[in-house]
Order: sequence, then structure tokens, then C-alpha cells
Amino acid sequence: MADINKSILNKNNFRLLIDKVPATEYYIKSCNIPGLAFSAIEQGAGVGLDAYFPGDKVTFDDLVVNFLVDEDLENFKEIYDWMNAIVPIKDPKDYETYVKTSRTSIGTSDGKGSYQNEMSDITLITTTNKNIPNRYFRFHDCFPIGLSGLDFESGADGEAVVATITFKFTYYDIETTS
Repeated sequence: MADINKSILNKNNFRLLIDKVPATEYYIKSCNIPGLAFSAIEQGAGVGLDAYFPGDKVTFDDLVVNFLVDEDLENFKEIYDWMNAIVPIKDPKDYETYVKTSRTSIGTSDGKGSYQNEMSDITLITTTNKNIPNRYFRFHDCFPIGLSGLDFESGADGEAVVATITFKFTYYDIETTS
């Protein structure tokens, strides 16, 4: 019979690595492991009865990350620039630069860019109570869909400014090795 680990998972035993925005890593305050669900398919099974079967499509909740904003706003700007490149805020050329594509002589895209340039893998590493890496949650094809505003407050007692990023992703794996 296998040994049962009776240690609990503490909330503060984690690291989050976002490949595309390395300046954000050291300022992560909190994040979640998104839930997942699929619907059941209902089929009539007789008079007054229905039978249920597992559905065929999984949906994931969003990955939500809260981070402390550095005083130069570098980590906030990393996310802002990433979002601006996906959906340009002021200049459509930002997208072309971001996905490394260019315009042809007749003004159309040369198609050499890739939507993969818009995405990043994200790894959440949970650690044991002895701070040893234990599980690796790998979120694939992530991209930000929301960046919160920044709240400032006169007279606050040196509290750090916190921002929230919301990510969509395709799926995640849970591994025991990096």
C-alpha cells in the first residue's frame, strides 16, 4: 500500500512563471488553479425518466493573477504592451511588429507572422512545506484578456499597488517534473 502524504498544501507555497513577461514573476501576490467542467448530455430513457451521459467538451475557468506593481510600472507595462500588441490600442502597426509580419507593396499582410506570438505558456509551481518543487501546472496557449486599473490612495500606509491579470488558455497539464 502506498504511503499517504498527510502534509497540507499551504497557500503561499508557489511560484508562477510567465514566459512572455519575465519582470512580473517576482511580484506575484496570488493566483488560482482554474476549475473545469463539462456538461452532461440528457437522453430520454423511458416514461418520466432521463439518462445522463458525460459531455464532450471541457470548459476552464479563467486563470487570474494578482501582482504587486513595481514603482517603474515595468511589470504593468509588460502586460499592457502584450495586450496592445494583440489588439492595438492606437496603431495597427503594433500588431504587425508583435507577430513579426510585414505589409506587401499592395498593403496586405505577408502572412509570415503567427498567432502563436500572441500567446505564452505559464507554469505554476507548487512546493512542499520544505519549499521543494512538487507539482507543475502548465497552462498552454495563454493570452491576457483583462488587466485591472491601478488604484492610488492619498494617506495610505505604504500599501503596495496591486493589479490583476485575467488569462484565457487552451488547457493545463499537472506534472510531477519540470
